[in-house]
Amino acid sequence: MAPEMLADPLVWPADELVSDLSIAARAMGIDEAALAAALSHGQTMAQVARLNGVKERRVVRALVSSVLASVAEDIRRGDLSGDQVTWLVSLATWRAQQQVTTAFPAIEFRPDAAGHPGPSAT
Repeated sequence: MAPEMLADPLVWPADELVSDLSIAARAMGIDEAALAAALSHGQTMAQVARLNGVKERRVVRALVSSVLASVAEDIRRGDLSGDQVTWLVSLATWRAQQQVTTAFPAIEFRPDAAGHPGPSAT
């Protein structure tokens, strides 16, 4: 499974800062701001993907590929055993499935006692 994931066309340049949100948005073919807005309104990544004609599995695969890309050199050098790679893929897949199917709690930015903006759950 690992070589297939590493060959994913969604691999990012090494010098580019990448977040799970940007990875998911790119897999869906939408911009990060649109995905963030949808998530802040209670939609899941899976729902946003479906609305954009993308299967949930593609988003999960992109998130898992990102994890594997971060340890690709370790895999190539043989620093990770086959069992460790299998465990890593399983864990990354479980985590990605949770991210894609879970709605995030709404967050508003309200001033704190000193008047500085900060997050607060609603």
